Order: sequence, then C-alpha cells, then structure tokens
Amino acid sequence: MQSKMITDNMPARRRTGTSSSPNFDVSDKEVAYKLKRKRNNDAVKKTREKSKQMARRRKENVEKLRISNKQLEAKIEEVKKNVEKLKEILLHKVSPKQHEQAIKKILEESSDADD
Repeated sequence: MQSKMITDNMPARRRTGTSSSPNFDVSDKEVAYKLKRKRNNDAVKKTREKSKQMARRRKENVEKLRISNKQLEAKIEEVKKNVEKLKEILLHKVSPKQHEQAIKKILEESSDADD
C-alpha cells in the first residue's frame, strides 16, 4: 500500500512527442510562429515600399536639380558675355555716348532674360 501512496503524490509523466498524442504546446507554438512570420513579412513589405518611395523621391529630386543646374549654367554664360562686352567697352576707349548705349542694351537683355 505504501507504493500506491508514493505514486499518488507524484505528478503524471509527460508524454514524449509522438504523433499519436495530441500536443497542444506544439500547435500553439506553430500558431505563434505563423503569426510572428506574418508580422515580419508585413514589416518587410512596408520597409521595401518605403525604400522604393525614397528612391523615387531621390530620382525626382536629382532630375529637378539637373534642370536647375542647366538654367544656372545658362545664366552664368549670359553674365560672362555681359562682362566681356563691358571689358571691350572699357578697353577700346569708346566714346561715352556709346558706353551708355551698350550698358543700356546689356541691362535690357539681362532684364528680358529674367522675365
């Protein structure tokens, strides 16, 4: 009778993972794993989409900067031409009346280009 008392006080043994016994821990783990994978996949999709958007924005910004750069280069060339004209006027000792006409012409050209 004493041996029966010992077994009554002992906890039941856990079964080892056999295919015939239902193992709720494993299915709970599988559900948790699948949920974790789904969350991770969603996060990856979100991150990749954000990365694509950033790349598109950078590409658009680069294109805008190229256009702006071309406009600025054209403006620089125009200013260089005006400087050369002014140098010619000063170096060739043109009459003051012609100086004024040339300067007015240059100023008109640059104000027309600004509009």
